[in-house]
Amino acid sequence: MSATQTQVETQPLRKHSKQEHFDSYGSLGKKVKNSFKRAAAGEASELSINYIDEIKELYQNLEKEKVRDTKIHLEDSEVFRDVSDFAALNARNLRFGDHGISLNDKDVFKKLKKFTATDASLLKREDDDMENGEDEDEEDDYIADEYNFNTINWLKLGALYYQVSKKPIAVEFLNGPLASEKRRTAPRTRTVDDTNKNGSSTTARAVAASDINQDEEKNTAHMVRLVYDTYLKKDSQEEINFYKFFIDPFSFAQSVENLFYTSFLVKDGRLKLYTSTTTGHPCIKRVSSKELAESKLDSSNLLSSHHIATFNYDVWQNFIDDFNIQDSFLGHRDEVEDRMPIEDLNDYS
Repeated sequence: MSATQTQVETQPLRKHSKQEHFDSYGSLGKKVKNSFKRAAAGEASELSINYIDEIKELYQNLEKEKVRDTKIHLEDSEVFRDVSDFAALNARNLRFGDHGISLNDKDVFKKLKKFTATDASLLKREDDDMENGEDEDEEDDYIADEYNFNTINWLKLGALYYQVSKKPIAVEFLNGPLASEKRRTAPRTRTVDDTNKNGSSTTARAVAASDINQDEEKNTAHMVRLVYDTYLKKDSQEEINFYKFFIDPFSFAQSVENLFYTSFLVKDGRLKLYTSTTTGHPCIKRVSSKELAESKLDSSNLLSSHHIATFNYDVWQNFIDDFNIQDSFLGHRDEVEDRMPIEDLNDYS
């Protein structure tokens, strides 16, 4: 051995700079990203092995040079993740038939036996048989023996199967008839309302006609008849401005009520609503007995339609000013009206 060779062998290895480490990882990461299409097609098995060897070599260099830079190790982790995703993607899309790759069934069964063995001594016995040249596939009697059947942990093998397969786990311990008892109907007790000061309570069975008719003034049918009777008393067989008919200039609430009751009179055919040819305003007029008789004989000429009216406080005031409404045609009803609470009025002040 010459002095030159000894000098070369004893010369320490050159340490890579920080930038060189970054460049190495960057080059590998770029190659991995550019090859993802091949992995998606399952054609990058050889590349996966090469990339794993390369990332392993790069990390060994870090260990040899005792590099403790956090940024370099972070770069190593990111590139290692990309290589792992690359290999996993290629494995998921790998087609064994297209590439002539197949699994050795003997190796598969050997691993399964090792995984499900109930005793470690059984594994040693199988290894000795393999060394002696005995093929376990030919020992049908040996496999069929009850003793050898019990040496396999079938529960562990079943758990592995359910873990890696998509088959749902079947529950068998609830199978069989269940003892059931028919529910007995018990008499239902009703709660008595004892809040009445008089001590008597009114139930659905004890409702009388007087209980229903005692609030007749608020009954819709009664109010519709009352409005129609008021119109008949003032009926002059002439058309009446629709707004002057139902608007009460002294009460917005009663104007809304009058509009509601008028809609029932129009619907029932007591009054007709139309547009006046002289003024162009909507008008109200009583349906004559002749028109009523004609409608019963032939209803094809009747014009019936639905309309949704928007009526608010500002519109009510504008109609009063536009048509100079001084008095209510249907009369003002002296009754207590709903008013806005004081706390709500403060919000508008």
